[in-house]
Amino acid sequence: MLKSLTSQKNFWTFLGDDSEECFFGSLETSLQCQGKRISQDPLSYVLHTQAGKRSYFIKVYHRNGKGIRHYFGRGRAEGEWQNLLFFQRLGIPTPRLVAYGQGYQHGRLSHAILITEEVSPAQDLATLARETPHVLQQRAWRLSVLRQVADYTARLHKDGFVHWDLKWRNILIRQQDTEPKVLFFDCPLGKHPFGWLRRRGAIKDLACLDKIGRKVLRRTDRLRFYLAYRETTHLTAVDKKQITQIVQFFTPQS
Repeated sequence: MLKSLTSQKNFWTFLGDDSEECFFGSLETSLQCQGKRISQDPLSYVLHTQAGKRSYFIKVYHRNGKGIRHYFGRGRAEGEWQNLLFFQRLGIPTPRLVAYGQGYQHGRLSHAILITEEVSPAQDLATLARETPHVLQQRAWRLSVLRQVADYTARLHKDGFVHWDLKWRNILIRQQDTEPKVLFFDCPLGKHPFGWLRRRGAIKDLACLDKIGRKVLRRTDRLRFYLAYRETTHLTAVDKKQITQIVQFFTPQS
């Protein structure tokens, strides 16, 4: 049953510490934060801001989604914070979620906000592969990242969850000493679908990862990734069929 628009109420959840409360303790104070606008689209924008001695990203949505999704169903902001919390429950590292919530005017969304602490030093995997490709030539570093991404993707799929946008740009790499740490972020569309949609979604997630992977990784590394994802050392007939589906997913069918 669809929710009544007039039943929507403002709410705010603050997860930070005492030093952050004066900045992000309420929806009103969070909206007053100033910063550099680093991205913008028809639904949202992102600010990079300094609060105290730490840096944060404030993502502000002014629409729930496109078309009818603006009025009904789960909004993209809600999807983002719910999925970040879900990832954390599965033991998948994410940027620290500081606060989230949304406000309404006349029964319609006015603002939906989520605030995360900046992970530093870190880059998303797509940027890293494009701007510093030499790191992918370091075997130990490369295999560590592949193992972590395979592990976290498998955890999601075992739980019946589909990311729907598992691209390299949505995977964050933090360099800790010599060991890279993988974090997942930016997942507003992820859900627990049923039946064939769950199976197709899992294939799409893997195909999204392989879209850049096939361009910058060796075939042996792509195979290592898949074997790690499947937690096996040998391919079965089912595995070979799934690999074909992954490789052909974005290929136009004649």
